[in-house]
Amino acid sequence: MAAAVAPSTTLAHPKPQLSTNYPPNPTLYLSNIDWSIKKPLLKRALYTLFTRHGKVLDVIVLRGSSASSGKPLRGQAWVIFESVTAATAALVAEQNFVFFGRPLAIAYARETSDRIAKRDGSYKKKSNRRADENKETDAKKAEIKSSKTSSAAPTNSGPQPSSTPTSTLLTSNVPSECNEMMLSMLFKPYSGYNNVTPHGKGVYTVQFNSEREATAALKGLHGFKLNNSCVLELSYGQE
Repeated sequence: MAAAVAPSTTLAHPKPQLSTNYPPNPTLYLSNIDWSIKKPLLKRALYTLFTRHGKVLDVIVLRGSSASSGKPLRGQAWVIFESVTAATAALVAEQNFVFFGRPLAIAYARETSDRIAKRDGSYKKKSNRRADENKETDAKKAEIKSSKTSSAAPTNSGPQPSSTPTSTLLTSNVPSECNEMMLSMLFKPYSGYNNVTPHGKGVYTVQFNSEREATAALKGLHGFKLNNSCVLELSYGQE
């Protein structure tokens, strides 16, 4: 007598759809994100991580429940790139990247984002849209306020700028939502990178193996846009 086939079971933490399940497109679906991270910080961290691979048009982080399934929208986000090439490079490079203590699970999104569809002329109006404009406005106000706070008059304590090139870079205007991990993601691709050290009130030092390697990073990242109102200002720091 044939043995009965046991019904399939659902794991407590199912793996997300693999990227091969859907055709490549400029939008990536991210899951396994620590949902205790505040939304403004989460969006900025994701933007910082993925913009290394190409132009990011938007990062979408939704709160609440899905309109179609009613399930909580937790631990997931979408990153919209300008091109499929950039999205694919990011998917390959950042798959399982440890992001706030958890390995990121990345896949191509099931559908092309509205922004890309409008650009390509394939947009069709969808119902049940979810907008979070008030929260986004509050987040932008918080970013502006934090950048103004961090740009207050400096004190004599802490690291000092150097008038000559050194192997140490100094930042002095980093907004509060940009933390040590986010800055390290920016500088890691540069040869000779060692570490990022916080000194309080938006001040960080970035250590490289040599003056030449620090100079390359300074030229590449000076003026990098951290948020809508603040760019990364770099100088040499005293060693």
